[in-house]
Amino acid sequence: MRRAVSAPVCLSEFLTKKQKQWKNHTYYYFAEETVRSLGHRFIGRFDGAVIHWEDVPILDLIIEHKFPSQHLPRHMRPEDVFQAGLYALALMESGVSCSSTKLVTIYCSQDKAEKCLERKSTRDCWRCNESRSYVKKFRPNDVLRILKRLDEVWYEGRKSRTTHDESNCWVCPYSNGRCNYALV
Repeated sequence: MRRAVSAPVCLSEFLTKKQKQWKNHTYYYFAEETVRSLGHRFIGRFDGAVIHWEDVPILDLIIEHKFPSQHLPRHMRPEDVFQAGLYALALMESGVSCSSTKLVTIYCSQDKAEKCLERKSTRDCWRCNESRSYVKKFRPNDVLRILKRLDEVWYEGRKSRTTHDESNCWVCPYSNGRCNYALV
């Protein structure tokens, strides 16, 4: 990430131009780009990605920024791993090699992030001692397994299952912090 330079073009143009236009082993940073998966029917916008060219484009990092309102998590949350994994999956579908991809989530409290914005701080979030960064290897099969389960609910009408884990209720779009269907 330290060696990455801002990409001179948008991601779609970068992926469609011939390799000779890009320097080998130069890492390019892309910010706020939209990715699509036609095979899995989703569209998303990642916060950051680092890609370089060898024989094919290679995705090195998918970076997601999260701004919790209260406390920073002690580990990467599963839903954040899944979200970053979806972006990598969409890029993989478009011909990008993801064999060595890392998923990076940077957590910074909303208050600290707002102060950085007010000061127009140029400090990188991943180097800031006020934030927490976590890295996981991208495992496409893990993302596909979760996606398959969700597709059964979204497209095939399977009833969702109740859970003993109350933390799932916090991220559910149908709850107000408490689930009427959980076994808790």
